[in-house]
Amino acid sequence: MRATTKNGLDRLNLKTTGMEFASEMVTKAIKRKLKTKELPIDYYVRRGESKLRSFADGWRHLRYMLLYSPLFLFLFPGAMLFILGLVSMAWLYWGDPTLFGIRFYYHPMFLSSVLVMLGYQMIFFSLFAKTYAITHLGEESPKFQLLFKYLTIEKASIAGGFLALTGIAIYVIIFIAWVQSDFSALQKVKTSIVALTLIALGAQTVFSSFMLSMLGIKEK
Repeated sequence: MRATTKNGLDRLNLKTTGMEFASEMVTKAIKRKLKTKELPIDYYVRRGESKLRSFADGWRHLRYMLLYSPLFLFLFPGAMLFILGLVSMAWLYWGDPTLFGIRFYYHPMFLSSVLVMLGYQMIFFSLFAKTYAITHLGEESPKFQLLFKYLTIEKASIAGGFLALTGIAIYVIIFIAWVQSDFSALQKVKTSIVALTLIALGAQTVFSSFMLSMLGIKEK
């Protein structure tokens, strides 16, 4: 059983209608820094069959908490995938790709590229979720708002454009080398993967910055 003042209820601005309603009330009370207190209560044995569904109701609570925790849902897993992909790509490109007597060629670099792009996009998803929580759900985060102030769409677009143009420039160099070799087979697969990754990251940066700006528009 939970009770709240009318002012507190207005500040909570509760939205859910299912079992996760209880989690929403507690979560928002903490985020809004409302004064809370626990009091002992006696529960009577329920008459009739219970309406609780252990897995379904438990999942609804967990799903709600994950949606309100973009750091754990998107940022941390995304950062791990991005770093893992980046390190493995650098090792496969510059190092001696041999592990436990097994020599790796360029094929694993495709997986590394996917990890980099997937992790990078998940990091942006965490920014999307955090921005939406601030502008539409009333969440307060001074540090994030300060970051959002300096990380403008113009700066992000320039950075993304630089990444994409770098990748395109690498492809142009490869094409020139191919022409100069009389269109013979080139061993430039690793370099092509790096160029493809840079172009994808650049495009993600540009379009994601526009999406962030859209989410950053506050509703009156």
